[in-house]
Amino acid sequence: MPDAPRPGDVIYVDTDLYLSHGADDFRGGKATVTAVRPGRSKGGDVPFVEVAQNPGCLYNWEMLAARQAELAAQFGDAWAHPDPDLRPEFNDDAFPAEPSAS
Repeated sequence: MPDAPRPGDVIYVDTDLYLSHGADDFRGGKATVTAVRPGRSKGGDVPFVEVAQNPGCLYNWEMLAARQAELAAQFGDAWAHPDPDLRPEFNDDAFPAEPSAS
C-alpha cells in the first residue's frame, strides 16, 4: 500500500449518493487532503483521510489507495464537490413516521 497522503496532497475520492439523505450527495474527483488520522478497519490499524471538499467525512486510505488509478481514469481533472439532491423523496423527511395508535 502506498504511504498515506499528507495534508495538502491531492487524491481522488469516489461519488457518494444516498437514497434517504440526498442532501449529502457528493460527486467524486480530485480532492485536497486536510487531515490524516489513525483508525481501525478489519482489525488492523489504517490511516483515514479527510478532504477539503467533503469535511467531516473520513476515507479509509487503505481502501482508497487501491483505487487511485481507477478513480483517476474515471474522473480525470474533475474536482470532487457536494451535489445535494434536495427532493423530498430522497430525504428522510419524505417518509414521516407512522402516527401511533392511541
